[in-house]
Amino acid sequence: MTPRRLVVVGGQVRLQACALYRGHRCAIINQHHIAPLSWWLAAKVPVATPMAALCPNCHGDVHSAIDGLLAGRDVSLLPPRCAALARQGLAIAAEHGLTPAPTL
Repeated sequence: MTPRRLVVVGGQVRLQACALYRGHRCAIINQHHIAPLSWWLAAKVPVATPMAALCPNCHGDVHSAIDGLLAGRDVSLLPPRCAALARQGLAIAAEHGLTPAPTL
């Protein structure tokens, strides 16, 4: 499970910023491996991927983009920065000899 962070100050839940879109704020933020952890584990190599703090919607959209790109589908209707982060994850995988697999 992806670690999540909820910030409560003085009994009040605070909104947090999603790393992909300025002004996009929500209560829960997921720490997302840019190249999915499952790919690193499958390759039995140390995890060497940066993390991004994403809202649950962007996190899901990035996984949708990864799976869409792997299947050769058009991901142009997904949020552009989510698709770009998916492409970055695939590039990291190629750089480290990982075998990308569907994530959803």
